[in-house]
Amino acid sequence: MAFIMGLFYIGGIWNPVAKIKDLHYIIYTEDAGCTSQHPLCMALHKDETTNLSQYYSLLNGQNGEGSEGGKFDFAKGTLEDAIEKVEKHEYWVGLHIPKDFTISVLSNLNAVNNKTLTNVVVDMVYDEARSYTTVTFIKKAFDKMEKFFFEQVATTIEKQGTPFNPPFLIQGIEYKEHNLHPVTGFGQNFATFVSFILIWIGTIATALITHFVFPLENHWVEKNADYANAKTMSAKIFTSGALLFVICVIVSIIPLCCGEVTMVKGYAAVLFFFFFFSFTGLGINNCLIHLLHFINFYLIACTLMMFQLISCGGIIHRDIQYGFFKLGKIFPMFYAVRELKYIYFGSGKHTQTTNILVIAAWAIVSMAAALFLYYTELKVKKARFAKSASK
Repeated sequence: MAFIMGLFYIGGIWNPVAKIKDLHYIIYTEDAGCTSQHPLCMALHKDETTNLSQYYSLLNGQNGEGSEGGKFDFAKGTLEDAIEKVEKHEYWVGLHIPKDFTISVLSNLNAVNNKTLTNVVVDMVYDEARSYTTVTFIKKAFDKMEKFFFEQVATTIEKQGTPFNPPFLIQGIEYKEHNLHPVTGFGQNFATFVSFILIWIGTIATALITHFVFPLENHWVEKNADYANAKTMSAKIFTSGALLFVICVIVSIIPLCCGEVTMVKGYAAVLFFFFFFSFTGLGINNCLIHLLHFINFYLIACTLMMFQLISCGGIIHRDIQYGFFKLGKIFPMFYAVRELKYIYFGSGKHTQTTNILVIAAWAIVSMAAALFLYYTELKVKKARFAKSASK
């Protein structure tokens, strides 16, 4: 058991930086380049073919298929286009190059001090709440790529015989960050997936309590009471629901006890969603407990929980995990983590319908299967009690 858990946990986050090269970014440009009517362009003998934003293509490497930092797509567009693409999670980062980019860069050829320096600004759009850890890795990769791009531009201009003065070489290009959905703190990011682990543990405990510790069938089935099966099943549903609601309340208030918490959709939405998700764990674990002996149940339930923890996209995003761990998208916790990020931070609204439908499907199917297995088990026990009583 310890080996399997260790293999899942360590293997699931093994060298994610090596997978950064598979991530996709978009660069939208409005750069007008160097127009022949502009005095600066005329003085430098530059024409319409001079467009410094084209050097961003170097970020895709020599073969144009991407670099160690990721893969870039290029298009004509505005800052709003970049925001839209990142908001819909089609790209991890969107860069927007303004109309005066080339002119602003070239104007710094004459900059001899900070007063004559022209600020060159490029917009950088990202969604931190999509995956806090993954975005942190991406920003570090971008630091290197931004330096590389600036060095390429400065070197190219210098080879043309007009080098930049020190003020611009020191300041460089400013990247103005637009964080669409900021994360209040790492602790709340941690809560987006640990909360569901706590709830899942609660569903395992609930299944064990109602099956082994306080088997409810002893009150009606053993005594051959009227409607014994219906009463027993109703009691189990009510008891399990009450226990899980208390667990969900406790889990939901833990972040509130720790400090500042962002809840875009409010506390009620958090509590309701926790309770809604808990039925998937309740259904799955009750199915297992009716099919397996205690040791086997415990091993499989914990293994499933551990696999969901590492593959749900909470610790790192599935885009920078290796193939096997992408299977986490099959299970409900993947969709639960994604939905909680929307409830907490407002990130991923476009995924909400899928999240709810998948979790509901897991809950309905697993609960129905668990109730059927429990009903079958009660019939067997009722017959066994009746046979014992007749002797």
